[in-house]
Amino acid sequence: MLPELPSGLMGVLAARGGALAVKVGNESLLKTVRGGVTESAKAIGLKPEAASVLMMALAMSLHFFGYEFARSATLTLFTSKSSGFNSNSALPLVLACVCPASLVLLNFYTGLLDAVGPRAALRFTAAFCSAGLTAFAVVISGLVKGNGGAPPGKLIKFFVFSLFVFREAYVQLLATQHWSFMGSVLNASKGATWFGPIAGASSASSAVAGYTIGPLVQRFGVCGLLVLASISLVASLVFGEVAYEISEKHGFNPADEHFKEKKANKASGKDKNVENIFSKANNLFARVPALKFLFLETLICQGLSTVLNVTFIAKLRRAYPIDKDRAAFMGMFYALANMASGVFQFGVIPQIIHFLKPAWVWIFMPCVMMAMSGTQLIQNDPGLTLVAGAFMTMKTLEYSIRGVANELLYVPLDYESRYVGKEVIGMLGYRLGKSGMSLLLSGAGYFFAEGLGVNQLTAISSSISVVWLCSAVKLTKFLPEGRIGKGIKTRKH
Repeated sequence: MLPELPSGLMGVLAARGGALAVKVGNESLLKTVRGGVTESAKAIGLKPEAASVLMMALAMSLHFFGYEFARSATLTLFTSKSSGFNSNSALPLVLACVCPASLVLLNFYTGLLDAVGPRAALRFTAAFCSAGLTAFAVVISGLVKGNGGAPPGKLIKFFVFSLFVFREAYVQLLATQHWSFMGSVLNASKGATWFGPIAGASSASSAVAGYTIGPLVQRFGVCGLLVLASISLVASLVFGEVAYEISEKHGFNPADEHFKEKKANKASGKDKNVENIFSKANNLFARVPALKFLFLETLICQGLSTVLNVTFIAKLRRAYPIDKDRAAFMGMFYALANMASGVFQFGVIPQIIHFLKPAWVWIFMPCVMMAMSGTQLIQNDPGLTLVAGAFMTMKTLEYSIRGVANELLYVPLDYESRYVGKEVIGMLGYRLGKSGMSLLLSGAGYFFAEGLGVNQLTAISSSISVVWLCSAVKLTKFLPEGRIGKGIKTRKH
């Protein structure tokens, strides 16, 4: 039976989350926070650009802080005997459904971005995601409680399934908007210096959240973690608003480029609103070939990540059959992954990245995973430690090295590439890679009595790592030749 929040406590948390959401719309709160930030920035000698990036970095850190709660709660609900699915094919199936949901969100976001600009788009999407998490928490908690410990019915499974899809879709939608702002304010040289620590701050916040999941889930229950994630998103929204207010006040708002182009298009009779997301992406990829091959590389990279994730979950389910133990293990696992990422982001990447060529970075990552997958392949029955180690290595590469290299690739590009192209690759490419691979795994699983086993999944991951290397080599042909942060052209600020 899932440990759930007492109904009174659930109501209190939901009410507080709602109260915070209301206060976000209060201009006096934003002015107070902005005033405090401005005074603090002056006291320590921060320029407005640095202060705005700091605020957006805090917004992103709070987003990922709450996401750890949402991720642990979702995976626990999904694999629980009282609310989720017992079949190994269920996880690939739900991951396959993430791509269509992401496509809907992406199409809505691009329309919203074009109509109201990046600040209002971030405000609305963050508020929507916060409200969604709280709604899922209340509904699922009530259904599980009313079920009285019986096997979950179709209604419970439907909401748990939908929550999983929603959680997978919203994380990239928000994080990409945070990075788009920071990549617009910083140039290549400053980005090479600060993107690592900025990503490291998010990893550190995720690690802290992961370590607190154990005691928090005992006190608030699994669904209570979703409400805590919702409240964290409200706080993230506030800091994002402050970042944009600083940029507007001091004349470096990234939205200025958007509205200037929109005004010019209107004057010339061009109407970009009629374009759907596919035509926008096609035109953008034709104009910027590097984004097209980054899209392909992302598909393959996330396909590999999906196989490793499914392998990890299958092994974890057998090792920890009790829900709260599994939730605590997942919290600790992602905490360690974020700590490892933080070591790279704070201590390693800022020291070496100025001396590296982009091609070296992109080729290094698949080579590491080829070695990890090969180690698993030679084992008759890889243990949980080895399987978890391979998945943790992949997540560490994603969170640290690939994350920074990916953001630096966008810095010299134009507004549309940084805001639309990044979302297309970050949401559609990222989720299509996961969903496409999940569909393939689901289909392949029908040929085995109990679905794909660890050995079959390991063979697949080894093959994909080779394909990833090939796609990375192709991408490097469109990357700058100079050292990162030194030989790369950048926009004028």
